[in-house]
Amino acid sequence: MPPYTLKDAEDAIRRKFADKEWAKEIKYDLSQVTENERWWHIPYGWIGCFGFIVNKSDLDVNWLGSASMSLDDCFWGHDHGVYCDLVDFTFDVNTDAKLAMRLLPLFKHTHSVRGGPPLSEPVWYRESELESESARQFPAFRRHFVWPHIPNLRRAYENEGLRFSCCVSKGA
Repeated sequence: MPPYTLKDAEDAIRRKFADKEWAKEIKYDLSQVTENERWWHIPYGWIGCFGFIVNKSDLDVNWLGSASMSLDDCFWGHDHGVYCDLVDFTFDVNTDAKLAMRLLPLFKHTHSVRGGPPLSEPVWYRESELESESARQFPAFRRHFVWPHIPNLRRAYENEGLRFSCCVSKGA
């Protein structure tokens, strides 16, 4: 079906957020749209939202949620698979264990560390859980929320050799 259009991207946002009142009429300044060969950034935002990135290949929508970061960091995160959603974050197997342990406290998770059912809302790791959970899960940390820490991931990527893959989590 591709190539998709900007109108298709707007429709994808409406479909994804059909239950939200704000999705009915998406208004933005067309001159402020950022586009590259992979995606569009639609600057329809408000306090707590930088807009949306919509992939040109499949119309997948990434809501650029509230966080203390630049739009450039949002673009970098999106290009590295980080979404404002639960993601499966996989460190490269050659990642320095100290670096992984330093980053893990930035992640929220939805699994029960005591063997119960998955949690409905992401929570921080307790200090006492970090070492055992890192050993148990490394290198793949499923169903984690890392969006607000894109700047930290980017610094570690650019300055400390962090390599990872990341994608929206598909289930429990």
